[in-house]
Amino acid sequence: MSNEKKKKSGMSQMDMLLGLVCAIFFLDTIPSVATMGWASITWIFIVGALFFFTGSLTCAELGAAYPDDGGFAGWSARAFGPKMGARMGYVYWACNAVWLSSNATLFVQVFQATFGVQLGSVASIILNLLVVYGMLAILLLPSRNSAFLYNYGAVVKIIIGLFLVISGVICFSRGGTQANPFSAKEMVPTLGASIVFIPALVYNFLGFETSAANGRMENPARDVPRAAIKNVLLVAVLYILTSVAVLWAVPIADVDITIGIIQTLQAGLGTAGALGALVMVLGFLYLTVLFIQGMLWVGAPCNTAAIGGETGELPKIFSKRNKNGQPVGVIIISAVMATLMTLASNLIPGDAQTVFWAIFSCTSLLLLIPYIVNFEAYFKLKRTDKETPRPYVFPGPKWLSTLLIRIAELITVATCVLFVWVPGVPVDMVQLLFVVIGVAIVLILGEILLKVAEKQRKNETV
Repeated sequence: MSNEKKKKSGMSQMDMLLGLVCAIFFLDTIPSVATMGWASITWIFIVGALFFFTGSLTCAELGAAYPDDGGFAGWSARAFGPKMGARMGYVYWACNAVWLSSNATLFVQVFQATFGVQLGSVASIILNLLVVYGMLAILLLPSRNSAFLYNYGAVVKIIIGLFLVISGVICFSRGGTQANPFSAKEMVPTLGASIVFIPALVYNFLGFETSAANGRMENPARDVPRAAIKNVLLVAVLYILTSVAVLWAVPIADVDITIGIIQTLQAGLGTAGALGALVMVLGFLYLTVLFIQGMLWVGAPCNTAAIGGETGELPKIFSKRNKNGQPVGVIIISAVMATLMTLASNLIPGDAQTVFWAIFSCTSLLLLIPYIVNFEAYFKLKRTDKETPRPYVFPGPKWLSTLLIRIAELITVATCVLFVWVPGVPVDMVQLLFVVIGVAIVLILGEILLKVAEKQRKNETV
């Protein structure tokens, strides 16, 4: 890309790379993946190749053909009509709104582990809500260039990842072995309890639509596959290195899926002296990343939902903006939804890990729905729209691309199932009901809101 084109795009190659790391490299789910043991490495390659790589090429073709359609919501609308597009836009926003509670729950646990404090249940709920309201309050301020926040998040994630690896190496070198002995046999994927956290691994690879091709690529047919391969390798290497670090430092049975990052750092660097202080600094940086990550992930969907209110696809309250131009209506509704999720999740019996996974499962299952619909939108547009130029087309013969995309779609559907039921593992009825009822309420609410918006549109035309 020439310097002139870089200036026009407003983003350098480094900005794009760091944006990808910030969007797809999730520190928060590394402990969950690590609890699958050494087989997690094999699963990372499988999911990276069959889901992330395939999904990236699919979105690349759609993004190149329809660059101004608004991603999943726009592509779904083009394939299945405006109502489906509005539905996907709603789901994409709603899942992020309730996900804030999951992110804040993690924040509270990391805060306690980093600074060695123990909060009671009421204090934890209050801090959880303060974190949520803090993120949303900042979104009400005048918008600024988000490139700095993405770059900051990516750099801090890489720094923490580096110290995770250092901590793992220190633990390995102390006794000449690791907390979880390695063997080739342990890398063989199996069913049962070992795949309980496969959904966390699939979640780690979500966001590939952010790296979809665009008109700035000079040779999409050549550059898109190269970019997708680089992205897969980059993300896979990051997850493998950090997961191995956790496995070297902490026995699987002791890994806490909410504070596993802090556990690993403390196991390697210790909790006293200068190194103990360093762990606290890294923990603080991790907290800032969680806060910024929550803001960034809910901010864009809030604006999308606001546009839906302005176009009449969602009720008028969604179109309300403050003097800074920020979607105050959507942000207030997001605060209400996150609050209700936080309060409801505290009715679940069990520890913080159980609560975190229940909220995470509910929100992630919702998040996967647009991905499933998008795969179907891809096939529909391939069949029905043969006139739109496609600067980039999924490489290889049609039967192969169809097979790969169907496999990626199957992985997405299977992940949804694994969030509520894992073969060979006893079903936790309370958690299952929480997830199913939570998803059902969000989807039903969406249909109600679409009906309200439709009625408002009809009244305006009378």
